[in-house]
Amino acid sequence: MFQQTTFRVVSVLISPIVRLYINKRIANGLEDSSRKTERFGIPSKSRPDGSLIWIHAVSVGETISVLPLIDEFKKQNKNLHVLLTTTTLTAARMIEERCGTSVIHQFIPFDVSTWGRRFVKYWRPKAVFFVESELWPNILHILHEASIPAYMLNARVTSSTLKRMYMVQKIFKIAPYSLFRNVYVPTNAMRRHVQELGARDSIVIPNLKMLAPPLPVDEPQSKRLARKIGKRKVWIAVSTHLTEDNIIYAVHKKLKERHHDVLTILAIRHPARVADVIAACLNAGLTSACYTETITNAKQITEDIYILDKLGCLGNFFSVVDTVFVCGSLVPGIGGHNFLEPIKFSCNVATGEFIENFNDIYEHVAQWCKKLRSTGEITQFVLDSFANFSREARVAQPIDYESKWSEVVRSISEAVL
Repeated sequence: MFQQTTFRVVSVLISPIVRLYINKRIANGLEDSSRKTERFGIPSKSRPDGSLIWIHAVSVGETISVLPLIDEFKKQNKNLHVLLTTTTLTAARMIEERCGTSVIHQFIPFDVSTWGRRFVKYWRPKAVFFVESELWPNILHILHEASIPAYMLNARVTSSTLKRMYMVQKIFKIAPYSLFRNVYVPTNAMRRHVQELGARDSIVIPNLKMLAPPLPVDEPQSKRLARKIGKRKVWIAVSTHLTEDNIIYAVHKKLKERHHDVLTILAIRHPARVADVIAACLNAGLTSACYTETITNAKQITEDIYILDKLGCLGNFFSVVDTVFVCGSLVPGIGGHNFLEPIKFSCNVATGEFIENFNDIYEHVAQWCKKLRSTGEITQFVLDSFANFSREARVAQPIDYESKWSEVVRSISEAVL
């Protein structure tokens, strides 16, 4: 009770600072100013009549991973409504493109007790799912008081976060997972951790990202892209971060020694930094062009670096480009990004060594995704792919995702409904 009151009081006291923080995020292009009030728990859409469940997914990867669960919920109950909340703009845009009106999207309110109470009172969910690592103490207490069951899906926590959780538990006697009805974890090791951190019931299930459908492909755009690339040797570095860009430029220069007309596609993780990437290419002595400025014209790509500066297009690129390197994995601290997406297109895929956010998935697909540790290894991987890789041969050896994981999704759905 003491901790609960403390969380509430502290959150109200710092709410003016949170408001300033939201304004800063808007100024940096990280929030939608027209939907700012959603972050205060004020809805921008009407609640439909009938049963509603609430699923919170932070960003794009988590959102994609729960799409099969949403489909299964709706198979179980055709009249069920789904409220899907996210934190990031990128996820909101992806939901709009891929889900349309099949779900209700809102941005989750910041964890100020009055904002959370307003949100829960308005939407009145039958059950709530938090995905992977989101712990909102005030909202969880509000749900508990209202007898609304909360579940954690795909509980995955970094080693540094685990250390902080254990420290908080030891000093303040707070059990982070104690307010969840069930905690679903992808590994036995994570199950042990969440139990020690207060989980009443925990179940090991495979990572739901394995069930996510392939990214959508716009066939006309995909064909236009193929024509613009022409016969050039091409590879794509996906979800690059600022700390990794120079490594990709170095690989490009090495490849250019063997293939003078090689094309490197840079799918930057955050399109807002496109101007910085263009400047960095110039400083590296490389020419560049942007997808958003060139895709609608007939001009072929002749530059060194082609910058994918728009979200929601990766399926088009994976359908055309055979060789894929997934970034967020070349330096410590990011944890890797989703290599399942290009694997599902039967691409030749590699990633870096720092993939702690995806280790539980990697063990299932290691034979389809190389783990590389240096500029030299990446260069050699791309050269070997240019010389030897056959997408047709890879297509002939598909990975069976559906039969292993669809029953898991059904069992979760039946348990909740």
